[in-house]
Amino acid sequence: MDELKYLANWVKEQHAQEYILTWLLNQPGLWWSDGEAYQAALQKSGKLLKEYVQKNQSGDLFQGIAEKIIDDESWDEVAESLTRIISVYQDELVRLQDYSRRKNNKKILKKNLNSEDLSVEDHEEMEIQQALPDPFTDALTGEE
Repeated sequence: MDELKYLANWVKEQHAQEYILTWLLNQPGLWWSDGEAYQAALQKSGKLLKEYVQKNQSGDLFQGIAEKIIDDESWDEVAESLTRIISVYQDELVRLQDYSRRKNNKKILKKNLNSEDLSVEDHEEMEIQQALPDPFTDALTGEE
């Protein structure tokens, strides 16, 4: 346990920003929520992000890391990094969805082109639907 505390202290001293960013990325619902961390990232607001982290930090290992980042500019950097990560994530998600959609369309097209059911047949027996009656006419006589 002492080794773990030593490591936690070293991280607090040397890599507080990276540690907090990693912690933020592991928060459930960050990507799709309209929560505080997501809003802070969208606004690139270090102040909002700092408030969120300080309000939600818990556990012996995490305690005090937020206090190690003193400058508002450092918090702004963390917020900007989180914004870029979310942006890349969303871009990649769209790209994967487009790729998946194109792949599925190709499969459907190949299946249809290879199908033996590509013949055109006449359907003379097809019924043509009659027009709906005018609602302003009398149902029996057909007069207005």
